[in-house]
Amino acid sequence: MEPLVDRISDYLVQMDIDPEPTEEGIFLVRYGSAVVMISTFTHEGQDYVRLAAVLLLGFRPKLELLTRLLRLNSHVLMGSFQLFEDETLCFTHTLVAKGLDLATFRHALLYVGRVADDHDEALQALGGGERMEEILDAPT
Repeated sequence: MEPLVDRISDYLVQMDIDPEPTEEGIFLVRYGSAVVMISTFTHEGQDYVRLAAVLLLGFRPKLELLTRLLRLNSHVLMGSFQLFEDETLCFTHTLVAKGLDLATFRHALLYVGRVADDHDEALQALGGGERMEEILDAPT
């Protein structure tokens, strides 16, 4: 898995992004008001790269919000909106690591970030919660 993490780090450097991973080995990339988390994992002997943009924390899943998410999932080119039990809303896409090149990685990363950034405010208006921008920019 280490060569894959190194390859992602190299891709981020080529994109002029500081590739400093967290202690868990997750890279964080800010895109507008969203943050894309880049992680790696292995499943059934195959390596993957997951791009997950957190849109909202602590949202309230109302019918209008859920309907909107289903409609949005039918329009996105890749990836999907996902709801988690801890009241987190994300937009994620997973890439197969084998043969992953810079162009594909860049396109997927920018797309995930753009979708999250384009929709987080409207989804917040429907379901509440806090956007990543609000959490990151809050005084400590």
